[in-house]
Amino acid sequence: TGPARLARLPLARVKALVKADPDVTLASQEAVFVLARATELFVETIAKDAYVYAQQGKRKTLQRKDLDNAIEAIDEFAFLE
Repeated sequence: TGPARLARLPLARVKALVKADPDVTLASQEAVFVLARATELFVETIAKDAYVYAQQGKRKTLQRKDLDNAIEAIDEFAFLE
């Protein structure tokens, strides 16, 4: 029950990553949950977009080049270049 059930990423690991940033002094459990959920949605989105390129290559397995193609073709991923 609660926010931990709604996130698939381990919240303790996300919190450890947040605390590793020297600029962060305190992170609420809600902030950690939102970061975990946003990360999950980001990974899901980029994976779906990359899968389209894998299908064009008649493959079911994602390869690095599929992710690269998605990053190059979709404006929202421009920050990853």
